[in-house]
Amino acid sequence: MNPKAISSLLIAVLLICHNLSFSQKSTADSLIALISSKADDTTRVKAYNNLFLEYEFSDNAKAKEALDNALKLAQKIKFKKGEAKTYKLFGFFAEDKGNYPEALKNYFACLKIYQEMGDNRGLGASYNGIGTIYFFQDNFPEALKYYNEGLKYYLAAKDKSGIATSYNNLGSTYSSQLNYAEARKNLVASLKIDQELGNEKGVAYSYNNIGNLCDNEAEIQSTEKLRYEMLDEALKNHFASLKLKEKLEDEAGVASSYGNISRILIKKKEYAKARECLDKAIALALKTGYKSCLKNSYFALSTLDSIERDYKGAFNHYKLYITYRDSLDNEETRKKTIQNQLTYDFEKKAAVADAEHKKEMENQQVLAEEKSRKQKIVLLFVAASLLLVLFFAAFVFRSLRITRKQKSLIEKQKDLVERQKQEVEKQKQLVEEHQREIIDSFMYARRIQRSLLPTDSYIERTMNRLKKKKG
Repeated sequence: MNPKAISSLLIAVLLICHNLSFSQKSTADSLIALISSKADDTTRVKAYNNLFLEYEFSDNAKAKEALDNALKLAQKIKFKKGEAKTYKLFGFFAEDKGNYPEALKNYFACLKIYQEMGDNRGLGASYNGIGTIYFFQDNFPEALKYYNEGLKYYLAAKDKSGIATSYNNLGSTYSSQLNYAEARKNLVASLKIDQELGNEKGVAYSYNNIGNLCDNEAEIQSTEKLRYEMLDEALKNHFASLKLKEKLEDEAGVASSYGNISRILIKKKEYAKARECLDKAIALALKTGYKSCLKNSYFALSTLDSIERDYKGAFNHYKLYITYRDSLDNEETRKKTIQNQLTYDFEKKAAVADAEHKKEMENQQVLAEEKSRKQKIVLLFVAASLLLVLFFAAFVFRSLRITRKQKSLIEKQKDLVERQKQEVEKQKQLVEEHQREIIDSFMYARRIQRSLLPTDSYIERTMNRLKKKKG
């Protein structure tokens, strides 16, 4: 089994511990033990990040310490994925506390690393985180832009859970823009995917946002009856969401659900139930440091106090609402948010310019290398041509030498043949002279023979005389 699989298994085992009996160590204790053990550094980074999740809503100091340690170790061992995850959790932490500029800064840091890695799933999460900050600041056009960008990367990664999250975020934003048709389409799509995946947290937040949509749609109904039916539909979805959040022990989510339910109960004039829900929402929001929920809950309490003619309570609760509203969304916060956006845009443009410059330098290097290569080819061609000329000259020179030698040999052979011819001629002359001498000798002998022997006529006369004598 490879190290990544082992580390993932260890983390999974530790998370299971959270559901075991009280007699066993808590998940936090188990994670601390793992960090103190001889586990590899990658596993320890993951453990620190998971330890943050245990302390996120219960102990701010320990939560921040866990993230600080995770980031320091991840950067030391150059564990980019772990570093990006830590920046994302820093974003969550700042978002929980309503520190939107800090959250945005961390989401952009996370985004930058995932861009370098080419991690589509991480990019989807980063863009959704950025979109959420703009959503909380009621900057819905920017929120939509980033949510759609996140959806694009989740689709590329084929991450169904991420796709569902994007649809959910888009649905909430469209609902806030009063575009109810698009809102419902996206929220229903999100709910369907999460139900197929068995993702209870996703289902809970889909129900939550569908409840908010129904609450908004109730305001545009033509009759009081239709309005109340839509409010009942909203309550149905919020209670379904609340049930799942309680099962998941999501205290911040439970606080949000109680706040949403109280708002609808006020509209239905069920004031006692509404106040009870608001008390629960505020208690959990204070425990978890959920400022956005506190802002909305104090505003609802102020409204409820006014309805019940408790003007002092209404005034005090409205002051608390103003306090939390201003801590979440003021001119300074918006300036910092814009500054973080501009910083990211500048760094992105600088990175693009740097990449283009690097590409231009690489192109120039390629051109220089190509020019050098061509020069080398020309030089090689010239050298090869010179070698060929030298080879040809050597061949011609050698051929001339051989020709001269052959010519000299032929001359010598010709002289020899000439001499042999002359010798033959001389011998021929000698033979001819000998032949003439022999012929002359024969002629001489013949003349002598003829002079000594009788002639044919004499022999014939002699023969005829003898025949006559005999007869």
